[in-house]
Amino acid sequence: TNISKSYRETKVIPGLNLEIPDGSFLSLLGPSGCGKTTILRMVAGLEEPTTGTISIGNELVFAGPNAINVPPEKRELGMVFQSYAIWPHLTVLENVAFPLSCRKVPRKERIERSMKMLAGVRLEGLSHRKPHQLSGGQQQRVALARALVANPKVLLLDEPLSNLDANLRDEMCDEIKKIRDRFPIT
Repeated sequence: TNISKSYRETKVIPGLNLEIPDGSFLSLLGPSGCGKTTILRMVAGLEEPTTGTISIGNELVFAGPNAINVPPEKRELGMVFQSYAIWPHLTVLENVAFPLSCRKVPRKERIERSMKMLAGVRLEGLSHRKPHQLSGGQQQRVALARALVANPKVLLLDEPLSNLDANLRDEMCDEIKKIRDRFPIT
């Protein structure tokens, strides 16, 4: 509600009011530099709004500077960054399990949930590979699996198809639709 973001005198987001119904799929469209990524980063808690409030479900996660500002790891969100942000030194399985490690999920459960998620994105046979051994589409699916494994309330995707060629972009668009059907999420 009334979210704004300014950097010194430059107002990047002038005052946004947006309500996204639970379970819906919303795309923000606009030219480069119009604030799409800034909005996602504010929802995720990676960027602090200048004014306004942010609620996820019924939980208030941000209310003005110096009031309420729930840290990113407590917002129950999954995020896929434009660059995918996959750890190069970890295997596919370790990358997907990372959010569960941060939440202190026991090792056995962490592996089971991660393997199930890898199967859900059709990567179960690649669990021991490193990211450099994967195609762009496979790396994207690792990032999606990692974002979904902790059962987030909301999944944020920052230009998830921009790093892919035209053929792979079409294929991954279909894949995202299938994943959304398998994992109903806002």
